[in-house]
Amino acid sequence: MKATCVTVKVAAFYKFVEIDEPETLQASLRELCAARGILGTILVASEGINSTVSGAESDIDALIEALVADARFSDLIVKYSQASAHPFQRLKVKIKKEIVTFGVPDARPSVATGTFVEPDAWNALIADPDVLVIDTRNDYEFQVGTFEGAHNPETRAFNEFPDYVKRALSDDPKRKIAMFCTGGIRCEKASAFMLREGFPNVYQLNGGILRYLEQVAPEESLWRGECFVFDERVALEHGVREGHHTLCSECGFPIKRPDGAGETAVCDGCRETMVNAD
Repeated sequence: MKATCVTVKVAAFYKFVEIDEPETLQASLRELCAARGILGTILVASEGINSTVSGAESDIDALIEALVADARFSDLIVKYSQASAHPFQRLKVKIKKEIVTFGVPDARPSVATGTFVEPDAWNALIADPDVLVIDTRNDYEFQVGTFEGAHNPETRAFNEFPDYVKRALSDDPKRKIAMFCTGGIRCEKASAFMLREGFPNVYQLNGGILRYLEQVAPEESLWRGECFVFDERVALEHGVREGHHTLCSECGFPIKRPDGAGETAVCDGCRETMVNAD
């Protein structure tokens, strides 16, 4: 059963910063969130923190205040949205080797990343024909929505991205490359890796798609479709409002929510398989 509260505020944030004792931070965050009824996931590693959580507005505000009071997170950028109910069923505060799985230890965003581009300057950058725009997310996320003219690396998982770079981009490393992802974290790892691989002109959307959808008006937007998110809302639209997607009941991939009441949510591929099985 999905837990509910009067007002649900959703906060997404991450920060690449050295954390000497991840277990200590894990314990303090778990205690604070449990006491406040906050749900969601917080990942802690020696390289930083990554989280999306939900709760009553006062409780989320208390969590963020506690984090920014820590010098390591004083400049934390938080993307906020709303939900009609908790988009998470429980609280998880985990220690991980990486706060986003990439598999390249030398890609260290705390040392160097690409040039950050604010949402209000993003349109001009990706409209430049000399700029290659790359969606660093997975293929199923790309299919839900992406920026106009963006290239799809067709990855199934983020740890496939390094191979894509070496295979598809190495012939022109000096080209300007603009990258984006949901909240910005994957671009930080990707751009750190690309700088190390000899790509000097790498740009990334600061705050990711979520910040763009929050700040850029729909009539000025170059975003097409909705933004997949890893919670029960499935996808968000402009204004970071809940969109019109659900998950296929058979394979779990995102699909448009059925229009008819009581209609089963099944993607075309699974529907065809079911028909053929009959």
